Amino acid sequence: MKIFFKIIIFLFITSSILAQDGESSPLGQKDFQLWLDAGLSYKINKKLDLKFEAAYRRDNNLADVNETYVELQLQSDPFKFLVFSGGYRFSGWFEKYLVHRLFAFAKFNFDVERFRINYRIRYDYNFSSELGPLPTHLRNKIKVRYRTRKFPIDPFVAYELFYRTNNWDNRFSQQRMDVGVHYSISKKHSLKGYYRYQQRLNAVSPNQNFILGISYSYKI
Repeated sequence: MKIFFKIIIFLFITSSILAQDGESSPLGQKDFQLWLDAGLSYKINKKLDLKFEAAYRRDNNLADVNETYVELQLQSDPFKFLVFSGGYRFSGWFEKYLVHRLFAFAKFNFDVERFRINYRIRYDYNFSSELGPLPTHLRNKIKVRYRTRKFPIDPFVAYELFYRTNNWDNRFSQQRMDVGVHYSISKKHSLKGYYRYQQRLNAVSPNQNFILGISYSYKI
């Protein structure tokens, strides 16, 4: 567990350094948000899964609806250490705008003693007839999960960095840092709870979001 806490400290230091990069000071508005989602997973065969997810998010210190979406993705794991996935998300932003997203990612899994380490690289392409051109991102995420012995709750930490690919000068645009737990209720049911710090990068007055997230998953 000492290694786990060292990883948390490292992520805090890394996020602080990136927050000071470019024109990221002084800090902007702070906001508390709530993110809820529920997902279904259906195993088509040993190497292929179909996943569905629905989500509801509130912002402005929980006063307003930030986003609702439904998402469908197809996921393949040709090897134990490698996962490929692609999908489509249909979102409503601020109860006004309809936004579409196409995404694809590759995830690599590594086990070190009782630690499960995931590295994911993901590409998001967003578009909307109402809003015009939207940001597209290349996202890099690393997650470290500690698998406890004979106990259904596993703690984890994660860090994600967004790189905007359709800006005039292409730049890092956002970072996220998570601390949370996975709770295996049964073989089919699971919960995830996390606290997320999210910050814009390379902005004159970057907003800071403090997010409480709860996710439920069910395997058919």
